[in-house]
Amino acid sequence: MLATYPDLFAGGSVVAGLPYHCATSMVDAFGCMNNPPHKTPQQWGDLARAGHPGYTGPAPRVAIWHGTADSTVVPANATELVDQFTDLAGVSTTPTGTTSLPAGTTRTSYGDDAVVRYSVQGMGHGTPVAPGTGPVQCGQAGAYMLDTICSARHDAAFFGLTDAVDPGDPTDPGDPGDPGDPEPEPGECVTASNYAHTTAGRAYQSGGMTYATGSGDALGLWNMYVTTELEETSPGYWELGC
Repeated sequence: MLATYPDLFAGGSVVAGLPYHCATSMVDAFGCMNNPPHKTPQQWGDLARAGHPGYTGPAPRVAIWHGTADSTVVPANATELVDQFTDLAGVSTTPTGTTSLPAGTTRTSYGDDAVVRYSVQGMGHGTPVAPGTGPVQCGQAGAYMLDTICSARHDAAFFGLTDAVDPGDPTDPGDPGDPGDPEPEPGECVTASNYAHTTAGRAYQSGGMTYATGSGDALGLWNMYVTTELEETSPGYWELGC
């Protein structure tokens, strides 16, 4: 979806997955899972660009999760994914930052967080979860849901879907226990992404575009990268600008 619909998806998370177009058949898929071909970043990037020929907009931000002990989809796939999406984003494969997270997880950033890789030490094949009710916990352990770290929580912060800090970003001044976007006082100006405005009910989306609730003011593309100011001029009635 990230390669073929970059005009619709501003970001995504690949958990224990394969590079785009590594496989075009089931036989190829098993081959990639066990021993992915080694291509240059440009070769991988070209495959992704071919998913949407002629697209010239921004590349989606990508989070890549993989367990170091995954024997079903070997960790080499994560390396090839980094090569593919850094090339698509036009950033270097040289890391720009590394942070240690819980459960032996290493977060490696490329570019201005255009691509991040999370390597979970000793984890096998599955989605990382962290059962509990804490601010950085989520999920319930089970088959392919592995008790390590809450990947969904980190992804939500990485994509800007929550106001809470991403513990992997030491430069973020947020509070890890911040419950999210508080209800503003009437007349208060709220600056947020169009996605956040929509999830909070200040706006709605139609056909991939965003409109202010009440006034219907056009806010632009419905994603987490377009930021707008909205003011509630009367209960439930929002207008563009403050």
